[in-house]
Order: sequence, then structure tokens, then C-alpha cells
Amino acid sequence: MPSRVLEIYANATSFLFNISATPVYASQDQYSNAHDMQRGEIALATRSGLSSLFGHLNSLETDDSMVELFCSKLFTLESVRKSACRLSQLIAADDNYVADLLQQIVLLHTDGARLLAKSGITSELLSFAHSYATEEKKYLSSHMGVSGAASLKSPPVLNGHLSLLNVLLSSPLQASDRTALSIDTMKIFKEYSCAGERLLQSYPADTELTMKFLETLYLTYSSLKKAAGSVLVDNSPAHVDEPLMKLERSVLSITYHLSAFPFPNDLLPPLPIGLINVEKIHASEMKTVVTSLTVVNTWWDNVPDSGAPLPTPPTGSSDAGVLHRYNTYNSRAGSTFSEGKYQHAVKSAKCLDVALMVLLSRVAFVAKRNTGTFSVDAVAIAKGLCRCSDASRAIEDRLASMKSHPEEDITTLLSSSIVNPNSQGDQRLLSQSLQLEKEYLVEVGSCLGQCAEKLISLALQDARRMSEYENDQEWAYFIGAMTPALDHTQVESKGVGCLFDDTNTEASKLNAQALRQELEKMKANFLRL
Repeated sequence: MPSRVLEIYANATSFLFNISATPVYASQDQYSNAHDMQRGEIALATRSGLSSLFGHLNSLETDDSMVELFCSKLFTLESVRKSACRLSQLIAADDNYVADLLQQIVLLHTDGARLLAKSGITSELLSFAHSYATEEKKYLSSHMGVSGAASLKSPPVLNGHLSLLNVLLSSPLQASDRTALSIDTMKIFKEYSCAGERLLQSYPADTELTMKFLETLYLTYSSLKKAAGSVLVDNSPAHVDEPLMKLERSVLSITYHLSAFPFPNDLLPPLPIGLINVEKIHASEMKTVVTSLTVVNTWWDNVPDSGAPLPTPPTGSSDAGVLHRYNTYNSRAGSTFSEGKYQHAVKSAKCLDVALMVLLSRVAFVAKRNTGTFSVDAVAIAKGLCRCSDASRAIEDRLASMKSHPEEDITTLLSSSIVNPNSQGDQRLLSQSLQLEKEYLVEVGSCLGQCAEKLISLALQDARRMSEYENDQEWAYFIGAMTPALDHTQVESKGVGCLFDDTNTEASKLNAQALRQELEKMKANFLRL
């Protein structure tokens, strides 16, 4: 394509950019007059056209020279730079739709990401976050907030803003731009700390936003970690800021809860008696705080039963046999498992995986805070390790059985009262259910296996952190919790289940062996004290 034609296309697209930089509001009442509303409608249509164009270009081969030349031409135009700045400013002007177009710009080309990184986009995102936090604080301090805090929702634009930060943090920016971006993002998280705490505590009220929040937090910590040692990072809120530390504690809490209950409580096998005793002893040592270990409320209590009924998943318990699992979902009222519950199990496992990535990425910053009391809870991590390891290994066994003896389920179930052996329709539905079950088991099992591996890594990192100072009570608690967990799961020799890769399985074994060595060192040091 001749250079002149590319220039014409780039100038035409620049003209559309200019039109799209007009404010677009969710409510007609936000417009000053009918003319502004009409301009907003035109801008929205133009943004849709630009998004479609960028999406098409992004779908083409990455080495397409015409696309490369067009993007290089477009994003170096001064008119586009000015339009990008105006679009960025609309973030703080309560424009609910501008973030989608900005994401497309970043995804299209490296020059687009650089253009936005230098357009002041994070300043506008921070400005909006600060405005929201100020208004939130005012509401919560008023009489309306006394009973309304629990029902206070996250701002509608938060998902779009986090998605935009996600693609920016994932783009190939220069090191200096990425560091500045991650520091600004950390400041944004500081403003959203209360909203983030509510979001994490209300799981599974908004699973998509929770996942997006955790993903962005992980990318932020990872970017800061790569720039560790720079003056900017050392002075960033990641090291000393209390709102962010509170947010991290909320990440710890959701990690503890999701790892302990990957499936409903009544389906889970018993925990090792040694681990239970450590928890009981720790609770009995509390003088003024009263706890109850018998009443258990979990996030599964808020999950509705929806979709087609499916067999109860194997969780590591001894009653997860073929006939039992199918009879359970077929005949016991209130104890069914369904496609909807499988979907929630997959979502929670993925959410847990990202939460663990956040915790692992922030270890380097915790070590510099000189806050020895801020560490992971050994019993909670041990519980999560047992649950995730048991479930992933049971699922691996179940998948192996389905692969080697696919007729076992069919024969067993046809001889039971679950289906009519003379009904081809029932047999076809059964076959479809078995296939659907297999797909969900592969997805949730592999994710829980990865979570078990990360829980070991988290425990190992915390063990190494604790070894740097003497605290006999903390050492005893950690040893007492992790030893029965390692004995129970046997990860050192067997690895974790459902990783489907010998390399990954070997890595989990090595980390578990390293954790055992740290425990033995602690015991030796503990005896010398």
C-alpha cells in the first residue's frame, strides 16, 4: 500500500479520534442540553466504529507490515496524541464508556500503549478513585452509612478502569514507564482499599470484579518487584501504607476461606487430627476472645443451585465412589450438585489461584516493612493445602478411571435406579452428563493442583522469613500446623494432583521437600532455645 494512502487512512482515523473525545454519559440528565446529548451519541457511535476497526486490525497477523506501518503512522500524529489526552481526561469526568476504547488502543499496538502511558491516564484514574473514596467516606460517616455499608456497591466504572490498568501493566512498556505506572496503580488501590475489602469479603457476590481486582493487584506487585531497589519503589505505598496492608489482609482472608472450602463443607474429607488439635490448642490459649469451631459458615451458603444436575465431585473422601456420587445427586433433596455449582467451583479455584499469586508477589515488600507480626496463618495455609491437595488428587484418580474404564459408570448406573435402561433418551443424557462432568473436573482439578503448589511455596517463603528472627511461639505454631499437613498430603513423594505435567509435579515435590527441611531447622533451633 502506498505511503500516501496510509497517510489518508491515518488522518481519517485521527478525525474519528477527535469526534470520539466528546463526553458520553450513562444518564441523559448528565448532559447540559440536547445538543451535547446528540454529540455524545455521535461520539459513542464513533467509539464503537474505532473499537471494531482496532479489533479487526488486532486479529490480523502480528507481522503484517501494513498494520505495523498504519499503527506507527497513526500513533505518532500530534492530533491523535491530543485526542488521547482528551479521552484520558474523560475518565475523571464520569464517562462510563471511554475505558473500553482506551483498552483497544493499548491492545492494538505498542505505540498505543506508550501513547496512553504518557497521556496522564493514571493521573485521571487516580483523580476519579480519590473522588470516589472521598464520597464513600462521607457516606459511611453519615447516618445513611450506619446500616448501608454492607450494601454499598463498587462504582460501576471500576471493572472498566481495572481492565484498562490490566492491559497497560501487561503491555511491553519501557522499564521507567512501567515503574511509574505501577506506582500510580498502587496509589489507586490505596484509594479503593475500603471498596476492595468489601468486595473480597462479599465473595461470591461479584466474582468477575473480584477476579479483575486481584489480577490487577498481582500485576502491580509484579511490576514493582521487577523495579525493586529504585528510589521510587522504595518510597512507594507498597512498603509502609496501612490501607494497602489492610487490603492485603483481606486477600489473605479470602485465600484462607477459598482454599479451605473448594467444595461445600459436607462433601469435604476430615482434616488431619494433628492439624485440628493445633487449632484447638491455639484457640484455648486465648483468654478474652471466644471462638466457635463447630459452626461453619462458608461462601457456598450463598451459591444458588442452578443448571443441570451433575454427579457429586470427588474431594478426597472415601465416599466418592461412582454409585454413591450418582445416587447422591439423584435422590437426596438439598444435597445435589449441579452444573452451576461446578461453575462456581471453577471460578473460586481460579480466584484462589490469583489471590495466591498476589501473596507470593508481595513477600519481598513484607520483608522490608519490619512488621514481624504480619505473616500468613500456618493453620489456615495447612488446611488449604490439605483440601486442595486431597481434591486435586481425588479428581486425578477419577479422571484416570473415566479414561481407563469408561464403561464402568455406564454399567453401574444403568443397573441402578438412576436411569431407565430401556430409554435411549436417558442413556444419551447420561453420556452427556459424564462428558460435562469430565470437562469440569479437568478445569477445577488442574486449578486446585496449582493452588496446592502455590500454598506450599507460600508456606516455604514464610518459613524462610521466620527463620531470620527467633519467636518460639510462632515457630511452634508453624511446625505444629505444617508437619501434619505434609504428612497427610505426602506431596514430598507424590506431588500434587492434576498438574498433567511431570515437570510441574517434580517442582511441587522439591518445594515440599524444601519446606520439610525448613521445619527440621526450626525444630533444631527450637530445641536449642
